[in-house]
Amino acid sequence: MILRLFVQPNCQKCPTAKEIVNVLKNRRDDITVEILDLSEINNLTFALMMQIASTPSFAIDDTPIFIGNIPSLGELEKKIDEYIKRQE
Repeated sequence: MILRLFVQPNCQKCPTAKEIVNVLKNRRDDITVEILDLSEINNLTFALMMQIASTPSFAIDDTPIFIGNIPSLGELEKKIDEYIKRQE
């Protein structure tokens, strides 16, 4: 499973989102983390295909879960666990 975080250089909330993702990455070995910078055209195109146009945004695999806001670590883990259960 891939947890994707979409960021932009001028996003004021993105550093906090990155911190949350880094904590999560260190706590869980069942996810791979990708941080995608929307200032890169390929990442922007990928995000727009998922209807993500604001940052920070989170997606599990190709499913957006939080768009334009920062969840708490607990909220993010809950979404990940729910996603895993649906895949079983």
